[in-house]
Amino acid sequence: MKFDVSPFYTENIEVSINEGCLNNKMIASGRKANSLLILSGNGETQASLELARLDQRVKELVRFDEELQRKSESYQSLPRELQENIIIQKANFYHSEELRSYQTDMVLLEGSFTKRFFEEAFLGTLHGLVSEDINGTIAVKLPMNEEITEDISEVVLCLNQFFIATSMGVEDGYFFFLGEPRTALPEERIKQEVTSGLLAAILKLEKALQKLNQSHPVVQEKSDNQENDEIAKAVANQNLDQMIQQQFQIRELSEQLKVLKNDSKKKEKQITQITKKYNRAQHIVNNLDSNASARYLIGDAVMGSTKSFGRAIRLPKRLVQIYRDAKNGKLGRIKNGSGSFEIEPIDDGNAILFVPTNGAGLGHLTRLLAIARRVKRIDPSKKIIFHTTSSAMHLILQEGFLGYHLPSKMLFPKEMSAKQWNAMLRDHLETVISIHQPETIVFDGAFPYAGLVASMRKKDGLRKIWVKRGQHKEGKAELVESKEAEFDEVYVPGEAGGENSMRKEGMKTYCEPVLYLDREELKDRESVRRQWNIPEGMKMVYVQLGAGKINDIHSTISILLNELLKRDDVFVVIGESIIGNRMDLKMDRVLTLRDYPNSIYFNAFDLIVTATGYNTFHEVMYFGVPSILIPNENTKTDDQVARAMIAGDAGAAIVLRDPGATDFEKAIREALDEENNRNMRKSALSLMKENGAQQMAEMIVQNVAANK
Repeated sequence: MKFDVSPFYTENIEVSINEGCLNNKMIASGRKANSLLILSGNGETQASLELARLDQRVKELVRFDEELQRKSESYQSLPRELQENIIIQKANFYHSEELRSYQTDMVLLEGSFTKRFFEEAFLGTLHGLVSEDINGTIAVKLPMNEEITEDISEVVLCLNQFFIATSMGVEDGYFFFLGEPRTALPEERIKQEVTSGLLAAILKLEKALQKLNQSHPVVQEKSDNQENDEIAKAVANQNLDQMIQQQFQIRELSEQLKVLKNDSKKKEKQITQITKKYNRAQHIVNNLDSNASARYLIGDAVMGSTKSFGRAIRLPKRLVQIYRDAKNGKLGRIKNGSGSFEIEPIDDGNAILFVPTNGAGLGHLTRLLAIARRVKRIDPSKKIIFHTTSSAMHLILQEGFLGYHLPSKMLFPKEMSAKQWNAMLRDHLETVISIHQPETIVFDGAFPYAGLVASMRKKDGLRKIWVKRGQHKEGKAELVESKEAEFDEVYVPGEAGGENSMRKEGMKTYCEPVLYLDREELKDRESVRRQWNIPEGMKMVYVQLGAGKINDIHSTISILLNELLKRDDVFVVIGESIIGNRMDLKMDRVLTLRDYPNSIYFNAFDLIVTATGYNTFHEVMYFGVPSILIPNENTKTDDQVARAMIAGDAGAAIVLRDPGATDFEKAIREALDEENNRNMRKSALSLMKENGAQQMAEMIVQNVAANK
């Protein structure tokens, strides 16, 4: 085999094992390192900063770092002039467009990286940074781990695509590679470019590593033995063709394996699709058969008896059976596997079942309604079906969705056990699932009922999603972790002020907080004031505390109203829940609001005083209304205090715990001050970016499409 090695011929590559200072070696290899680009991972940053400190020529240091916890400590080791020029970027993955925005004389890769980064991001983009006109240097430091450096020869050959090797070896548990940039080579050109010198260096390195692994931490002295070098070259030349062919055969087989795996996945999807079509066709046949009238069935039985002696003998019995089925209402239903009758499915392959539980308020139902109405906007062909234990069934119907309702256990006589109620829920849900054959079920609740879990298990291919809100009190979150295994995915609505950019961690996907309305859906301020005949110049304050009686002068809401109405410029609107008891309230400058959602009027309010339940709190922040927050500290799992403090610390709200009249008087005065009010409004808006309902709706529709 002949190789056209010019002008890339490489000989006498220096190979060293645990000899000298690696940082000094890298500095010496840099021709003019006025700027240094360092890519580091897993917080391994100290060595790279030490390199910059040693090389006084470095004027600018650009760092991409996955963890920056030790940022301040690392700065202290740098010269003052370098500290002024340092730029640190945080990125989970290094994209080519980000890297190409920097021109640099020397590039250092350091830290524990995945093989995906090494092959795709590093090899695929860095050769463009260290181009020939810059005449820069590449320095690679990779930890000796199985994922990347399991096959040293493969790593070197990969690097060889873009960089001409000058030195390589092992220092202090790191594999290092020093080289000069070159134009990226195509696959065939790599085969031609590999030289005996490079292969001899690889062989020498692998042999030294084997010896090093056998002797553990024993330091390997540098070998200057010319005879050993000649032997290594001879062996390399002898096995050159075979080694190259094997390396590329491995790559080709890997690609074939990937193709076969992809084909296997496609075939599995095809089988699933054909199975669904078969089941649907069978449903249609059964439906046509079961929906036949008694007259048709009698005629069919009589005609069939003329074709067979056996059918003629059984005709009387068949006619009696048809009569009985018609009388008992069994026509139009089919028998299931157990022999009992069930309703024939009306599956059109496009249904999504939403299952919100019944909480203390409307939180679970509101979140799923918010998601469902956006699913309908994205794909109007979707059939939205609800099954809920909430008493606010009319909210589902007014959205135009089909809904099924089973009363909450708390509404049944106390003699009904949890086991009885769960059995009823299971049967109810199984019927709904059997009729509509949904492709996806979306559950929202603190804990999935046993009846829900049992019904989900019965249908094969059902995509199961849990919308599971966080912010639990300490020690409560662990109680429900085990139930996540019953679902395919868990969507976690975030909290205002948190890290809510969409991210996936295992089966969990974290999103922005979920809200029923978007900002553009709210009524404008002036139309609301006209609708309620609010006098000019009056400040409107919305109150929603939920607990306490207004007639009780010692209750929190009574004390609050008294302090609000001491001011002549305040008009109070008290929000009522549509599933709660009505207030008998007759007071000047006070009206009650019983609508859904009340947040549609939030543009009109100058101040909101409320507890910090998930929905109301995030509506207040998202719509940018200044607020006084009184967290309910007696909830079972929801940590309302922690949620309220997020807004308080951001300057978006005033937080009061167990307030009295003096506390209210001071907080109201501060919140209604014009300058404070404007600042609180800006701070509230800064805590919320997007509506997570849209994010979740898009994921649900995408998952459905992917599974078809």
